[in-house]
Amino acid sequence: MTEALSRNNEAPEVKAWGWNAVDRCAPLSRKVFRKWLSRVEATQHEETGSLLFSELFSNALRYPTPDGFINTRWFRLEGFIRVEVDDASSQELIISDPGEDSESGRGLILVHLLADKWGVNHRRFNDGNGNYVNGKTVWFELND
Repeated sequence: MTEALSRNNEAPEVKAWGWNAVDRCAPLSRKVFRKWLSRVEATQHEETGSLLFSELFSNALRYPTPDGFINTRWFRLEGFIRVEVDDASSQELIISDPGEDSESGRGLILVHLLADKWGVNHRRFNDGNGNYVNGKTVWFELND
């Protein structure tokens, strides 16, 4: 997040949330995300932001962090929003062609096409037993 903060050095409006890594949290997370967008006066990002957030959240459901949560952070800064979602997969993100009949594999394509900026920060998570698990934070930004 330091990259985003360095743009204008303003303090962001931040919402951090740890979601249980269960399927039923996905619709609730989208609802809370939309309410947050309204609260920070960024409703112009509701459709695209909700779609991209849902894609990252769905991927994270497959690879929750060792504590069983999907940690998300939403930032509102002057002129843009930034959304971050943690997962415990060390797999590199690859934009691929899923094929016409595939029922999955399009999420990262959407992020690539619709976000103004996006990326991955590799990180490690403590598993609670003194061991560390490789993972990442996937993020995107949408400009106003």
